[in-house]
Amino acid sequence: MKNTLKIIFILTFFSGWSCTDFLDKPPLDQIGIDEYWKSTVDLKNYTAKFYESLPYHENSMSTVGREDAANNVTYRTANSILNGETTLSTGTWQSGFAPVRSINIFLDNYSKCEDAYSSWKQYLGEAQFFKAWIYFDLVQTYGDVPWYTHALTPDDEAELIKPRDSRTVVVDSILNLLDMAVINLEAKNEAPWGNNSINKEVALAFKTRVALFEGTWQKYHSGDEFGTTGADPDKYFQASVDAGNELINGDYSVGIYSTGNPDEDYYDLFGTGDMGAIDEVLLYRAYNVGEFIGHNQNYYGTTTPSELGATWSYVTSHLGKDGKPMDYIAISQSVKGNDFLEMLASDVDLRLRQSIWIPGDVQHYPSDVVFEFPPLFAGSRENNPTGFQIKKYTNPYQELGYANANDAGRIVFRYGEALLNYAEALVELNGTVAYDELNLLRARVGMPQFEVLSQDADPNKVDYGYPISDALYEIRRERRVELAFEVLREQDWKRWAAHELFLNMRPKGYPFNSAEFPTEDPVLDENGLVDPLQIELPNGYNFNPGRNYLESVPQTELTLNPNLDQNPGW
Repeated sequence: MKNTLKIIFILTFFSGWSCTDFLDKPPLDQIGIDEYWKSTVDLKNYTAKFYESLPYHENSMSTVGREDAANNVTYRTANSILNGETTLSTGTWQSGFAPVRSINIFLDNYSKCEDAYSSWKQYLGEAQFFKAWIYFDLVQTYGDVPWYTHALTPDDEAELIKPRDSRTVVVDSILNLLDMAVINLEAKNEAPWGNNSINKEVALAFKTRVALFEGTWQKYHSGDEFGTTGADPDKYFQASVDAGNELINGDYSVGIYSTGNPDEDYYDLFGTGDMGAIDEVLLYRAYNVGEFIGHNQNYYGTTTPSELGATWSYVTSHLGKDGKPMDYIAISQSVKGNDFLEMLASDVDLRLRQSIWIPGDVQHYPSDVVFEFPPLFAGSRENNPTGFQIKKYTNPYQELGYANANDAGRIVFRYGEALLNYAEALVELNGTVAYDELNLLRARVGMPQFEVLSQDADPNKVDYGYPISDALYEIRRERRVELAFEVLREQDWKRWAAHELFLNMRPKGYPFNSAEFPTEDPVLDENGLVDPLQIELPNGYNFNPGRNYLESVPQTELTLNPNLDQNPGW
């Protein structure tokens, strides 16, 4: 048995996170693991590799496309998660748990450093943050997972075949790590690379996200297979609120980016290259075209949308400029095509026109490329299937071609999200509405102050599958509008147990104007909206609520470890 476990360990754990990671399995001609940890530089160099795990802008696809498993965007083919088409995994946990072991090597050895604690505590905080980051991803993917406190060796037989720990045990451990990280990390303005470094502010923001996720998961999944017996959602809501309070009221460099230009500030935030001076940006991945480190988001966001478009559901979640709901279906019966898009620009919350292209928008100033019509009937790379072509993350002053020539930063955490996490957790905890914090977001785009409206008076009312308060309904709306295309929407509907948002429904596009495309005959729905998946999904998305909230535990792991159990529905 022991020899078998050693083989399993070698195959699964010593493979490491990176082929070049000599600390996981040191070559004989390099410094050994026991000799490595003597200096602050050693600790700094070790944690640096974990920055690779943070989100980045794509070179080979639109970053917005990562939000496909939600109802804000759609491709011309159905998403496999929303349509219940994900398949049983036959592999291992190697890719998920190799980084756990790698970060645990640091946590097992950092105390050997001979330099003063003050010189290396930043890197201890980074390691604590990254372990929390890695495990939060595992919890979202699998739910219950084994929690490992140290780097396993072939002699750790009991731990190699341990059962999964409760997700609440894991999340509590994540939150504890983040508390320690806040103590050890430098504040953003004192961190080694400013907001390119893990810092106190981002650890607090991450805590608001993790705690809100788990509180809402346990609240809204309490009656299904994915909840945890005995869980206390309010404990997590309180943790999110506490972290938010600390970030909002503490001595930190935070704020909402605004130059006083409501027509452009929201858009400019996401297209800026050097984000180092922006207080709202708590952590971002930087690019530098001069050093040939760029991405292609202009290419995918302007002339090459590659069959990706925003949905009618997303567009109609926006309030009018007066802060009141609009009857979009009624408007669409007489206002269609480009006229409808121009109406959105003139009458609707300005965050919408700064997130999708409107006829007349300049896509590239140096060559005077102007958006004229949505490319509904263009070839696959140039095609936009809904009429709502996504503008966010572009910059009209930078290269349009496929040349890795866009250097807009990739925001990983921003203060705006932390405010929304805080507001949602607070209303879940005790019904209090965080008007001051929500109004900071409204003020940037010149919207009226946040108001709790009657959801029953909303002509575009969305059904979450269960009743919620009007205050929570409006906070969820604000979150959707503010954080659109930031690859958080899938997290949101999963933690809300809100598959009713798309089950048996199809993603729709804008109201088609046949006079603008007289030779084309697109598929439309009964209201005249573009309906790109009508043939593929005649009955709408076929999500399986008893299975698809979590991925399957890989079959190989179940075979190797008889103490593991499978996730519901698999």
